[in-house]
Amino acid sequence: MKDLQTIVRRALALDEKDTPYVLATVVQTSGSVYRGPGTRMLIEADLQSLGTISGGCLEGDVRENAREVFADATPRLLHYDATSADDILWGTGLGCSGTIDVLLERLPHRADFHYPTLLYQCALENQSGVLVTVFASEGETNAAPGQHLVLDAKGNASDDIADLQLRKIALDAAQQSLATLDDTRLPVALGLTRHFELSQGRAALLIEPLLPPITLYIFGAGYDAVPLAHLAGELGWRVTVADHRPSYADTARFPTAQQVLLAQPGHLPNDLPFDIRSVAVVMSHNYLQDPALLAGLIHPPLAYLGVLGPHQRTQRLLADLEKEGIAPTEDQLARLFSPVGLDIGAETAEEIALSILGEIQAVLTGRQGGKLRDHTGPIHDRPA
Repeated sequence: MKDLQTIVRRALALDEKDTPYVLATVVQTSGSVYRGPGTRMLIEADLQSLGTISGGCLEGDVRENAREVFADATPRLLHYDATSADDILWGTGLGCSGTIDVLLERLPHRADFHYPTLLYQCALENQSGVLVTVFASEGETNAAPGQHLVLDAKGNASDDIADLQLRKIALDAAQQSLATLDDTRLPVALGLTRHFELSQGRAALLIEPLLPPITLYIFGAGYDAVPLAHLAGELGWRVTVADHRPSYADTARFPTAQQVLLAQPGHLPNDLPFDIRSVAVVMSHNYLQDPALLAGLIHPPLAYLGVLGPHQRTQRLLADLEKEGIAPTEDQLARLFSPVGLDIGAETAEEIALSILGEIQAVLTGRQGGKLRDHTGPIHDRPA
């Protein structure tokens, strides 16, 4: 998420000056590759770039190809094949035994339809939507690489796809993708590549469900909350910090947080917009504050609720809540993590923050958080 946020912020600045730039988008992959469909890179006219689409082995060649796209404004589809062992010596040097297709487009090119606006809204404005990109076509169809359809969270669509049959296919695919977003807890949804037969040819689409950043709520603004908020900001997450102590609930201490709230003692702040992609960590270090926090957090549909402190302390908190008639269900307890974090031997505040965020990431993606060398399947769950 953070790399997309960096790219769209720069794209917005260039758009305001009507300065051309090239977006390079991974539209199709096979085998073992570093990044999946939907990964982007922005190249400016001086060939400086933001973002990465590989481990560093393709970016130079992509920048060189961007020269031609700047010159004639014609989208180009680049194909990189690292399935041969000889590629390590004579090819791109990927060494990943996979293939990658990258679409290069010069922007902005139309004032009335500018698809990066959807990227901005989703990455920075807490919205969701679906972007469909035509990246290849054959036959007599007038569909062409670089045509797009966008669908916002309310179901409103706009596009510049010239082939009406393909436009309907793209809209149907986008609507199906949008319908799945309310049920996902993933930090970033995976793009899907699909090929379609048309009456006048064929075309290939990249269908990208776009999600807003994960929202992290930190209850307790002590010393150990500072690196947690900072590292979450580095992931591109939206961070809210709340504390009942005025000297702790200070925005200057949390420069990456979207908001820092001064809460009433013994109360959860009102009107916090929790959803199934929200995560929360209770780290107030105050047993008198934690029952109210836990009582208010156990029922919302959080993806993850972590409570700092030993297991016995949390069990005592739950027992106290039960005496007050608050008995969490099995599903609610399954989302409760205490002690909080992965077992990485964390001692310092920074190490504890890393441990907590690692556990949250694992929970959101449905992983166990173990060692990759012990993982028998693929590292990444790429859609077929």
